[in-house]
Amino acid sequence: MSDIDVKYAALGGAAGWLGPATTPELVAPDGIGHYRHYRSGSIYWSPASGAHEAHGRIRDRWAALGWERSFLGYPVTDETAVPGGVGRYNHFQGGSIYWSPASDSHEVHGAIRGKWSSLGWERSFLGYPLTDESTTPDGIGRYNHFQGGSIYWTPTTGAHEVHGAIRGKWSSLGWERSFLGYPLTDESTTPDGIGRYNHFQGGSVYWTPATGAHEVHGAIRSLWSSMGWERSFLGYPTSDELSTEDGTGRYSEFQHGSIYWSPATGALACRETVRLHIKCLTAPTRFSINQMVSNMRLTYATAQVGVKYASFEVLNLPALNDLDVGACNMGNVTAEQVDLFSHRNNVTGNDVVAYFVHSTQPPFNGCAAFPAGRPGAAVASGASAWTLAHEIGHVLGLSHVNDNNRLMTGNGTDNITNPPPDLIASESTTMLASNSTN
Repeated sequence: MSDIDVKYAALGGAAGWLGPATTPELVAPDGIGHYRHYRSGSIYWSPASGAHEAHGRIRDRWAALGWERSFLGYPVTDETAVPGGVGRYNHFQGGSIYWSPASDSHEVHGAIRGKWSSLGWERSFLGYPLTDESTTPDGIGRYNHFQGGSIYWTPTTGAHEVHGAIRGKWSSLGWERSFLGYPLTDESTTPDGIGRYNHFQGGSVYWTPATGAHEVHGAIRSLWSSMGWERSFLGYPTSDELSTEDGTGRYSEFQHGSIYWSPATGALACRETVRLHIKCLTAPTRFSINQMVSNMRLTYATAQVGVKYASFEVLNLPALNDLDVGACNMGNVTAEQVDLFSHRNNVTGNDVVAYFVHSTQPPFNGCAAFPAGRPGAAVASGASAWTLAHEIGHVLGLSHVNDNNRLMTGNGTDNITNPPPDLIASESTTMLASNSTN
């Protein structure tokens, strides 16, 4: 009696669930083992694996892969119920096939199977496989998707799982074809115990319930890391890395500040943020609003102040388009300034508003005199590239200086000699203490 006959008898023979044989015992196509098919399944034997049955959707998947000639080789278990009783599996020489009513049957093998096994198989948060192991679109790595996430592998990174909102962010960026590349860690708990993260080849994705999932990479990530990650004063990222309005710089926003980067400055951490709203009556003619906002970001970052461009609105107020600003002295405003600065739609608290007008009367590049409780400034259409930053500097408490190397020169921002202009340490202290930075 062959080993296949012994296994068949142990399973109940012709009266068992396999039913009668439909073939004699045959030599397997690989020339190593033997098999016999039955009405409801098959028994395969080899000297290394012994005799084991395979049936149903697991047998179908194994057959589709090439039976014993596939990378799976011969079965080393019968089909078996998983500990929770929901699904079924067969282990093979080269991997496993798992089945459940919700996921159907899929194979998992190699390092990906090893990672899944280490997490607890189907009883882990990953659940059952939803795909066979597949080649990634970039042709380098391999992956299985599972009910609760994915495992990705490459020769250089090994196998790591990614799931939940972090996986969703990585997916939205383009999976492994994004700048992030492949995961270098499983999803892990942050040292402060609040958030979760995965490190990737090209950066990281961090998540908390309050902030959601956001990526951080490059020089901005390096600075944040050197400061202590989420345990630094910045906390967690609240945005992905973003481009400045003129495309020359980059920045990421955090819970308690931001990090700005440009080729000229490198990465700079900003302890406070000014929330800026733009209300436009007339678009500037010499430099775009985007250029002015970008220049403001660049200069303010050197003073540890970030800029949040909170909103843009077009105002149709022709009577205020050539704005009477009187002597343009702080604490002394005209009726037209009171009227214009009352337009604070979408503006909250001590947010700052820049009103772009055709001109001021008398003619200035801008004027930062504002009514009490309505911080903001008017900027004329012919203003220079640094006027916005200069006027909002006044709003934040800065005074004119007689130095054309500095942003707050009283000689006109057209006369700035070293763009980007300087903000000195005492000016930074004043800006950080302003009611309009937080």
